Amino acid sequence: MEIKILHVEASTYCNARCPLCPRNAHGYNVPGVYAEQHLSIENYKKALEKFPNLKFVYFNGNLGDPMMNPDILELAKISQCYTNIFTNGSIGREETWKGLAKLMGEVTFSIDGLEDTNHLYRQDVDWNRLMQRIKWYIEAGGTAVWKWIKFKHNQHQIHEAETISKQLGFKRFDVVDHGRNYGPALNKKAEITHWILPADGSKSPEEFNVQDKITRYKLNHDNWNEFKGKIDIACEHEIEQKVYVDVNGDLSPCCYQGFKLPNRKRIDLTEFQALKDTWSTTSCDKICASTCGKS
Repeated sequence: MEIKILHVEASTYCNARCPLCPRNAHGYNVPGVYAEQHLSIENYKKALEKFPNLKFVYFNGNLGDPMMNPDILELAKISQCYTNIFTNGSIGREETWKGLAKLMGEVTFSIDGLEDTNHLYRQDVDWNRLMQRIKWYIEAGGTAVWKWIKFKHNQHQIHEAETISKQLGFKRFDVVDHGRNYGPALNKKAEITHWILPADGSKSPEEFNVQDKITRYKLNHDNWNEFKGKIDIACEHEIEQKVYVDVNGDLSPCCYQGFKLPNRKRIDLTEFQALKDTWSTTSCDKICASTCGKS
């Protein structure tokens, strides 16, 4: 299979505390679970050498924000194809943003609310810093996309936000629902400040043991669903001819298999065939079944 697309983890650092992100326990940063580091230019070059016919590279973190990497502009440049950077948008120097605007690519800003609501999910993201960086990028000629995750607390603002996106010069306004839409939000003291709820009103806040959650998160952070019987797999990365590059520059079949957790090893790209061999059996790889199973 000729690889045409790379999904790249540029950094495991992040300035935000999104309550349903796997890098924290509902917004509370548990120390020692993940190593924080940046993808080096040298390691990325080594990965790129393996794929001479790339068409598209997107920098989208499992654990961090790509703009945290001080070399993100150079990483995008040496990709030598169309790039997309996914970010909360509140970090990065002016010269970096203006440099990115000159490249062949775009930036997807993850903004899930307006000034009075964005911080409810994108905790610690400063609205004024976000707006400043949007202006640096768009006014320098950059192609920007506004990605909005729909929640109960922001769904009434979608029309207004789309209007604002057009005024600011965004190319597109995308409303998505990625399934992370329910749970408490914790502050830096591990106290519940509010709840993140689905837009359809199907769930309400419930009793939640904060300390138990933090303990389980640190010891056994693995929430993939169990399954029974045979699973029909539609592997997104095989269909789209793409692989995942982690923050060390190592290759995995996809971001799910490359997402190393305390009780789960990272799967190397060379092991992809062994994963495929499990798909038609009753012992289908658990991660494949949970993420790409069709039945």
